[in-house]
Amino acid sequence: MYLDTVQMTPVQMRMARAALSWGVRELAEKAGVTANTVTRIENGSDAKQSTIATLRAALESAGVEFIAENGGGAGVRLKKTAKGVEEISQEIDALEDKISSIPAPTKPSPEAGMNIMRKAVAKNDLAKLKRPLK
Repeated sequence: MYLDTVQMTPVQMRMARAALSWGVRELAEKAGVTANTVTRIENGSDAKQSTIATLRAALESAGVEFIAENGGGAGVRLKKTAKGVEEISQEIDALEDKISSIPAPTKPSPEAGMNIMRKAVAKNDLAKLKRPLK
């Protein structure tokens, strides 16, 4: 085991599954172990290091990061996923199309008010996509 690797606890394994919305069977399938093995480990039973490493690898490949005990308790979080340029460009194009397709109000009405709101929300989303990353 590497010194910078956080040991996975049974509680972290349950938290990681919950973060991914995975059941015991899904984790077992992804890791190539039995559902009973997952359940036993989550209940605190001993397991081979290789089995724990396999389970951890399956969770990490799905985007889970394990957080060390640092005074606040061990935990998990999901990694941020960066959008690619192509995906952002497609979202920008879709929002610009949506904005241009919303009709301008001709007279006051509930529908005209909703269209103004839809356009404002789309413009706000577009501004968020176009702003430079920090």
